[in-house]
Amino acid sequence: MQSKPQNPPSRHHFIPQFLLDQWKDGDTLLRYRRNRIGEIESSPASPKSVCFERDLYKTIGFPPEHAQQMETLFMQVIDDAAAKVHALLLDGKVNSLSDAQCSDWGRFVMSLWFRTPLDMRGMKDAVGALASAEAAKSVLRGEDGALPPEAVSALQMEVLRLVIDDADRGRAFINMDWRIIKTNNRRELFVSDWPLDVPVSFAWLGSASSYVTLPIGPETLFVAAGSTTLANRIVSLPERELITRQNRSTVGHAQAFVGARTRQAGDFIRANFGLRSRHSVTQSIADKYKRDAI
Repeated sequence: MQSKPQNPPSRHHFIPQFLLDQWKDGDTLLRYRRNRIGEIESSPASPKSVCFERDLYKTIGFPPEHAQQMETLFMQVIDDAAAKVHALLLDGKVNSLSDAQCSDWGRFVMSLWFRTPLDMRGMKDAVGALASAEAAKSVLRGEDGALPPEAVSALQMEVLRLVIDDADRGRAFINMDWRIIKTNNRRELFVSDWPLDVPVSFAWLGSASSYVTLPIGPETLFVAAGSTTLANRIVSLPERELITRQNRSTVGHAQAFVGARTRQAGDFIRANFGLRSRHSVTQSIADKYKRDAI
């Protein structure tokens, strides 16, 4: 007897569960979020119930069995491969990764720049501006009328795939100096809906001053630095300073979620939640197209 086909997933996690699972105490982590009156509240939550948006990567206009292919054939593939590398990184095996494993991890980290709801809104705005009636006439060499919604949606998903898999950016990231820092401090690293830390000046990958840090567990930090000198400087920071700097970024860039394992730093999370504005690459592109169209 054939098994009944499963419904395509509509819950699209922009921070995957393999990462969120590291903050579990039992079956749940501690979720901090802003309530309706603007206060930061906390409650237990399963990793499955946070950092997702329904149909975030859905291609509208496609048949139901194909509409979720960006999630099932692209995002899930990225996350499944990254989960295997993540386990090695937690063991400190950053220097023994194969070229394929480095590529898998780099692809995942690159995806974090573009897959959040904030970035997806920017992507849709950018493609929507390009697909306006006037732009569509130019693209279609004089044909009248705007692109149909299903074509616009398909284009959005294709642009998302291309920016994540950009070869130059991927090579630059893989060629950075990668380190794993294991902390031994009572303070924990947090996770959020945008946990990356990058320079305020947003120096792009490949620059000697560029870096990317990402908490991959409450006591484990992944570091990619543009030079060995910078990597050594980050690694040599006192643990308390290192953890505080990373947490200010992780919590400050949070849009809707911060995850912790314990309640010991609740005051810190409430004081820093969402205080930093995050540069959205896709939104800046959308704004440019909108300005050009005026």
